[in-house]
Amino acid sequence: MPNNSQILGTVIASVLDYDHLIKITGDPTVINPHTSVWIPADGRSIANSELSKQTGLTNAPDLRGRFIRGLNTIYSIGQPALVVSAADEDDPNSNRKAGEYQGDTFRLHAHSASGHINGSVSGSNNTHDVSGGGDKWNSDPNFGDHNVVVSVQPFGGAETRPKNVSTYYYVKIN
Repeated sequence: MPNNSQILGTVIASVLDYDHLIKITGDPTVINPHTSVWIPADGRSIANSELSKQTGLTNAPDLRGRFIRGLNTIYSIGQPALVVSAADEDDPNSNRKAGEYQGDTFRLHAHSASGHINGSVSGSNNTHDVSGGGDKWNSDPNFGDHNVVVSVQPFGGAETRPKNVSTYYYVKIN
């Protein structure tokens, strides 16, 4: 891939590790922000690179283990960027700039559960269903035990993630 066929700041995904990439691109074997064209997008310093001079970024974006999210921006030549967002695609941090990190979070949500109140009347076991929100057990003078046992079991893995494929990310800095 010729280095001049990609514009400054381009991010590429590749299954090639960095050693293989630099053999193909002809980049030096030692990463140098002054002379390297492609570097890993791993947060390392890019001070004094052409990308740093053009954008003010002092570090490459760190895309390791990250999902890439496009900015909610519309551009018109000669006009300031307009940040827009549809209600169902809202980004509460919509004034971010390209290359900025945004931490993970879960959208505010609730879980509900229903249960039964178990008790005994005259030695027999009765189950009173209160899932409808009724107050039946308070009005039953013969109802004994008012313990409620509701269990919501945890499930899932060590992280929240969609299906994915792993790649290396590189950014063009010169």
